[in-house]
Amino acid sequence: MTENEKYLYDHFLISIKSGFDALEDIINDALEAVEDEGWESEISEEWIRETFEREYKKNEDESKTWQHPTDTEKLRVVFDTLCKEKIVALHNAGYTQSDAIYDVQDVWKDLEDEGIKPIGYCYYHGQDLERVIETGTLCIGFYGEKEKNDKEAILIGNKVVAALKDAGFTIDWNGSASKRIEIQDFKWKNVFTSDDDVEEKWGYDRVLQLMEE
Repeated sequence: MTENEKYLYDHFLISIKSGFDALEDIINDALEAVEDEGWESEISEEWIRETFEREYKKNEDESKTWQHPTDTEKLRVVFDTLCKEKIVALHNAGYTQSDAIYDVQDVWKDLEDEGIKPIGYCYYHGQDLERVIETGTLCIGFYGEKEKNDKEAILIGNKVVAALKDAGFTIDWNGSASKRIEIQDFKWKNVFTSDDDVEEKWGYDRVLQLMEE
């Protein structure tokens, strides 16, 4: 691979392994990235399709050997449980921390419009997803209802940690509002099935549905 091919491969391999995106969507995003960077003479559509289809199939084939529940499936159950406890728990919330907070605020407003009052939130964003796939450590951001209220944030942090520990995860957290919760030795295993399945299991609408129950 050339340097630019390697960059593209590494970046979109995360998208493949995340299990949140359809193959054609990933290929289209890669083609758009090549066009934006002006790499059309170096990286062909044929190379992108051949390479990504191979890696996508590899992830699908590996998924048939996974023992269940996977860590990713256990995390989904934890986040759903937290939603039922009125904690907004978002998967893959934007790409950065600021993106995630924006998404939390958006979902929070929708909940309040429905007469539902959350007590706090937790999330992981796109950079966290990249990190866990590469290193096995998943960082979880959290906070309480009010801004700059560390006492409230720590209460939410303890609820999140307790739920994660109950699911069997190994946690590193110093108990402060300023440090994110880390799940150690997390093996991210997920495979895309359909857009509807992704929305039902991982999307933001599930928060509203779970909190209404």
